[in-house]
Amino acid sequence: MRILLTSQPIYSHLVPALVPLARTAQALGHCVAVATAGSMADELARHGVPHLPLPNVAGQDRLRNDPRLAEEFGLPQRLLTERRTVDPVAAEQIARAYAGPIALRFAHDLLDVARSWKPDVIVHEPAEYGGYLVAELLGIPHVTLDISPYAMRELPLVSATLDAQREALGLAPTGDPLHPHRYLRAGLVPEGWYPDELRLPTARHYRAPAGEDAPLDPVIAALPADRPVILASLGSLVLTLPGMAELLPPLVAALGSLPCHTVLTLGGRPELADLVGTPPDNVHLTPFVAQRTLLPAVDLFLTHAGFNAVHEAVGAGVPMVALPVFADQPANADRIAELGLGERLDVAELAVSDLVETCTRVLDDPGYRWRARAMQRRHLGSPGFDQLVADLTELVGR
Repeated sequence: MRILLTSQPIYSHLVPALVPLARTAQALGHCVAVATAGSMADELARHGVPHLPLPNVAGQDRLRNDPRLAEEFGLPQRLLTERRTVDPVAAEQIARAYAGPIALRFAHDLLDVARSWKPDVIVHEPAEYGGYLVAELLGIPHVTLDISPYAMRELPLVSATLDAQREALGLAPTGDPLHPHRYLRAGLVPEGWYPDELRLPTARHYRAPAGEDAPLDPVIAALPADRPVILASLGSLVLTLPGMAELLPPLVAALGSLPCHTVLTLGGRPELADLVGTPPDNVHLTPFVAQRTLLPAVDLFLTHAGFNAVHEAVGAGVPMVALPVFADQPANADRIAELGLGERLDVAELAVSDLVETCTRVLDDPGYRWRARAMQRRHLGSPGFDQLVADLTELVGR
């Protein structure tokens, strides 16, 4: 079977789930490639996954830093409001851009590649619609690898925009917002994570492989057993947004006052340590941590609630305190609270005392840990990616 994977050229969209799927399929003897922008070439090479570069698809650095390109695609110049919350108008513009001109440009490049490479099935992530469009043109199955469950809420908003791209490519409009999921939506968390309105008859749920087993830094590995351990991370993208790095000093102040050891990551940016100064003895600053390795060994995860972070916490059975900022993070944080897996705080009104009280409450109440462990057990009961590959084979054979 020939499996073509497509993704926006964003690390968090590509590497945590699509790359493990590619590696699993390769190990099972299938022919696999990833089609995305040339900016991801080095990353894909590092993982040993063949890359089909799309020459006219812009990498994220160019999208962020080229105002003319952003204007061409209808992307907003500003994402956050003055209160560090996402501008709802900007969020709608982003959704329409990815289903509109960005999808069309991706589809034009991908069609040339796919006609030569001849895939049997295309697997795309929710923000990448070009793979869906090209699979429809070629008359082959397409599958959504669901790295962002709440992106489905945008489909009614962008359905007409997506239909316009279908018409531009010579396809008939569908009028069906759920059409991109009509073959299979492959979830990465148990069905219980999804609220009722986001559950689909075409949905199946899988357990992604653990990925690279990176060792912990010796200093982190040697943290003593005299108190709980917190992992705190706002991810790599949040800290690049205007004003967001200013959250670090109050975070460090709050975490330093807790009777815990904390590992606080700086999103790969060691220079941000200068904003904090000398941290308290119980707060360990690090540019990067092997998060998937560390999570099963901590007592609480303070997170921005991006889906990759949530997915890894569910797999580790760790309670969370969520500080969401944009994209699907607020919805993920709400779901964490609804399911009793942790609590959510408003990043726009973050106070040191609130953070201390919330972390203390989640650490002290065993119910959060029990519910997180129950969700973990459901996750561990899901089939692995070898079953997803088998399901792709079944789709192709229909």
